[in-house]
Amino acid sequence: MLNDPNKPLYAVVFSVANDRYALPVADLIEVLPLLKLKQMPQTPAWVAGLMNYRGSPVLVIDINSMMIGKPCQAIVSTRILLTPVRRKDGIEKILGLMAEGVTGTVKILPETLRSSEIWNSDAPYLGLLALHEGEILQIIHADKLLTGDCLKLLELEGSE
Repeated sequence: MLNDPNKPLYAVVFSVANDRYALPVADLIEVLPLLKLKQMPQTPAWVAGLMNYRGSPVLVIDINSMMIGKPCQAIVSTRILLTPVRRKDGIEKILGLMAEGVTGTVKILPETLRSSEIWNSDAPYLGLLALHEGEILQIIHADKLLTGDCLKLLELEGSE
């Protein structure tokens, strides 16, 4: 989701290994505690499972596993961040992102945003850097986190 460059960006902060990331609140539906998930056999390692959200199954992706190949730990600060995604046919679905070290929301001022000046085509979800209270937060674009395999799991593109 695009942010007005003249207004503060509110974001949920989480950790992947020793690094801190921020997901814009505008990209969120809800933040949930870690729930028991139904395991999905023969899916990629970054698929944490399925959860029941208001009577509908929702795929949950483990952000740690997707980004660094190491799964999230089931600790007190592990949460499931629900974000909307849109299928090719225009139908909106919900995706769960399991993340560790969710510590709340922050207000990121526009003047603190910087480019990393590095482009990684394998990680198009990495956005601007935010200098916030002495640490560097990297903005995550949830819509760009999805890989081809994930899009197929969510039925966002057809099988070819």
